[in-house]
Amino acid sequence: MTQEFGMKATAALGLVALLASAGCAVPYAYDFHLTAPSARAPASPGGAETTEDADLRAEIFVDVAAGALSLKLTNKTDQVLQIDWAAITLTRDRASVTGLRPDVDLGWLQPGATVAARLVVIALPHSGPEAVAYEGRRFQLNVPAVVRRQSTVYHYALTAHVRAL
Repeated sequence: MTQEFGMKATAALGLVALLASAGCAVPYAYDFHLTAPSARAPASPGGAETTEDADLRAEIFVDVAAGALSLKLTNKTDQVLQIDWAAITLTRDRASVTGLRPDVDLGWLQPGATVAARLVVIALPHSGPEAVAYEGRRFQLNVPAVVRRQSTVYHYALTAHVRAL
């Protein structure tokens, strides 16, 4: 009878351990990477990735823990460049569009000038299958601008990578 009780107690403890571990969801962290062939890796680990054309250099870093996207833009032209800060959006899976707003009013970019913006972004899940489902998902940062008196929208494609902590 003692042996039977011991086996039942061991089985019950195993079940309790299983249920307890199921209640503790694994935490995950996100990394976002630019997918453009012209994208350059960060100068230091955890830094912004860079991409540029003849007119504008963009340094982009998504900090999911802080709920913000850091965007640093440099005007490479010899003319004033206008960014429509109120119209910047982040598109997720080509369907969900979120408006991003800078934490300060940034104005225009003078020739050769650089401005850094902290944009408030969407919240992403930090645990469970919801977080894991974001692995490989595509996002697109859309930055409307007036460059050399021409309206344009810069599109920066990002891919999310999820890792267990």
